Amino acid sequence: MSALRQKLSGGTRTSIGSADQVIQALLKSPSGLAEIYDLFFDQDSVVAMRASYVAMRVAEQSPESVAPFAKDLIKNLAKYTQQEVRWHVPQLFTHIELTKAQRQKAYEVFMDWAETDKSKIVGYYCLQTAADFAELDQSLLQDFIPRLRKANKTGAKSIQNRCKKIAKQLEIAL
Repeated sequence: MSALRQKLSGGTRTSIGSADQVIQALLKSPSGLAEIYDLFFDQDSVVAMRASYVAMRVAEQSPESVAPFAKDLIKNLAKYTQQEVRWHVPQLFTHIELTKAQRQKAYEVFMDWAETDKSKIVGYYCLQTAADFAELDQSLLQDFIPRLRKANKTGAKSIQNRCKKIAKQLEIAL
């Protein structure tokens, strides 16, 4: 077991364990980031969740850290099935320069997750990232608005609150 994987293992999926230590180490020396991104697929769901959390937190403080992994993130989008990984992946995409085709692909996946995943947290982050994409692309915006309105009508309270903030951001009426 690698040292990084060992630091991210143990406990429950609702705890971060030693993730903060890993984040601080990677901010000083990002050489372990490739392993972190590989751990998104770890068989241990705790390790996978924490790895995606670590990547997201590193990206918040060092947005350029995502760029080397952009192609793999895009290629693997459909393979991310664990809900906790799906919490963090959309947040990573806010730090990536995408082509129109890449943005379209990511948008479709995130909207699918927002509309079908049982996790309200997945829906929350996917809707926000999809809104950010729609803000940049008129064709996505035209697709997004009715879907946002539907999510606002049928979604949980947290989703409805996010929809209201997104509507304000996009200057549209729900």
